[in-house]
Amino acid sequence: MLSEIRELIEQVIYMDLNASELFRIIEPYLKVILILPISYIVIGIINRSFKKILLAFSQSSDVNNILQRIVKYVLWFAVILFIVAELELEEILVPLMGASFLVGASVALAVKNILSDAVAGIFILLDKHFNIGDEIETMNRRGEIIDVTLRKSRLRMSDNTIVVLPNGKIDSSGWILHKQKNVVDEKQDL
Repeated sequence: MLSEIRELIEQVIYMDLNASELFRIIEPYLKVILILPISYIVIGIINRSFKKILLAFSQSSDVNNILQRIVKYVLWFAVILFIVAELELEEILVPLMGASFLVGASVALAVKNILSDAVAGIFILLDKHFNIGDEIETMNRRGEIIDVTLRKSRLRMSDNTIVVLPNGKIDSSGWILHKQKNVVDEKQDL
C-alpha cells in the first residue's frame, strides 16, 4: 500500500498518469467517502427501529440502552471492517487488533467487579424475580426494593435507611422474597 502511494506521488509529479490508473487508485477512497454518510443514516434508522421493537417488550431502560448500544457497535464494526478491506489496510490492522485485544483484556480484568455487577444487573432486570416495592432479604439485610439499576440495587430498611448493594453480590449470595407488592397494595397506597 505504501509503495503504491509512493508510486502515485511520483507519477503525479512527473505527469505520467492516465485517467484510468488514477481512477483505479482513488476508487476505494471514493467508496469510503460515500459509504460513511450512508452507513450513518442506515445505522440511525436501524437503531430507531430497534428501539421501537424493544419498547414493545417493555424491558428496563437500562437493558434497552445496552441492547441498542450493542447493535449500534456491531453495525459500526462491520462498517469499519468494510473500510479496512476496501483500503487494503489488513497488514496495519492485524497488529492493532492484537494490541487492542491485550488492552481490552487488561481493562476487563481491572474492572471485573463492575462488569460482574452489570451482567448480574442485566439478569436481575430481565428475570424480574423481584420488582420495585417487593420486600427481600439478601446479604443479611431485609428491606423494600426502591430502585434496581444496572450495577446496584437500593433497599429501604425498616428504619428508613437506604442500603445500596451491588447486583453481583445479590446475585451470587441469593435472596429471599418476603413480600411481593401486588395490585391490591398499590391501590391501598393511593
